[in-house]
Amino acid sequence: MSRLLAVLSVLLAVAAPTVGLAQSYDDPGALLEALYAGYMPPNEFPPDQSSLQSERLRGLFEKDQQDAKGEIGRIDFDPFVNGQDYQITDLAIGEPYLAAGKAVVAVTFANMGTPQELGYLLVKEDGWKVDDVWYTGDDFSYDLLDILQQPLP
Repeated sequence: MSRLLAVLSVLLAVAAPTVGLAQSYDDPGALLEALYAGYMPPNEFPPDQSSLQSERLRGLFEKDQQDAKGEIGRIDFDPFVNGQDYQITDLAIGEPYLAAGKAVVAVTFANMGTPQELGYLLVKEDGWKVDDVWYTGDDFSYDLLDILQQPLP
């Protein structure tokens, strides 16, 4: 019996990092905290974030993978950190602006010491889900939905 408990304890410990992603988020800030928790130490790679994404965004990511046929698709960087590599510090999640089942939230942080400010569109689908993210900088800007809806490069 103690062996069974030990095995169950190990399985629960291994599953614990992804359990939080499967829950429903009634607060936009809590959703974004869960998203960025995967980028914080001791995590080397963020877990699968598809459960935090709207049906539309998840579908566009899946289509991108299918269209790319194992190659790099429309996105060659992580849009949630605005880079390929990351070391996130000073994370701050702004107050959401709520209207008609949607929320717009600003997220600021430093990635490898470089200040970043991203905008998020969240939608209500069994709790809050990420539907879009954008960045507007002096030399580079993007809107994730726009990128995912364009033809492959």
